[in-house]
Amino acid sequence: MRIRRSLFLIVLLVACTAVRAQAQLQATPHLGVNLAGDAEFRRGGPGGSVAYWGDRLGFEVEYMHYFHFFKDKNVDIVPNNCTPDVTQFPCIDLNTRARSITGSVVGLLGGKGARWRPYGTAGLGIIHAWIEGPGEQYDVGQNILAVNIGGGLRYALNTRLGIRSDWRYIRGFADEDNEAYRKDYGFLRATLGVTVALTRK
Repeated sequence: MRIRRSLFLIVLLVACTAVRAQAQLQATPHLGVNLAGDAEFRRGGPGGSVAYWGDRLGFEVEYMHYFHFFKDKNVDIVPNNCTPDVTQFPCIDLNTRARSITGSVVGLLGGKGARWRPYGTAGLGIIHAWIEGPGEQYDVGQNILAVNIGGGLRYALNTRLGIRSDWRYIRGFADEDNEAYRKDYGFLRATLGVTVALTRK
């Protein structure tokens, strides 16, 4: 855990020193959906980010909440879940959720005042996932390190408001000692949100 915290603080420090002082502070509440990979398909949830965007470089911190995060059939605490022989291994409907917090460096295209601003991003953070089942033996949780890489596009409606679309591949690195999900997992996520500028450049 100390190594994870150190890596996260290093990313924060490097990004903060790289972003220019006149960068714009902005907040983006958004809705996300999982499109492919090991997370539950077409499930997602609400989230948001706070970011500093300069002319070419930026940094953001993002929070995300996922509803029904894991696929039930992949959860290790349920042996042979939902097999054809339901008399021996009846299906167990698990309630799996997750929260994540991530710090990312953002590379920007388009200059100050540009209406369209494409960008690329890469970062790391922590995913806290937990599982709730029909009995206490299925109630477990875990914290793992995760990295993300992707990009998106922001369209400015005016000097204060914009629309932002974001696509990221997220990879979580699990520990074999975890009770819930013992293998690494990755998934593609898309978000759509409204950006509000909190300061002017």
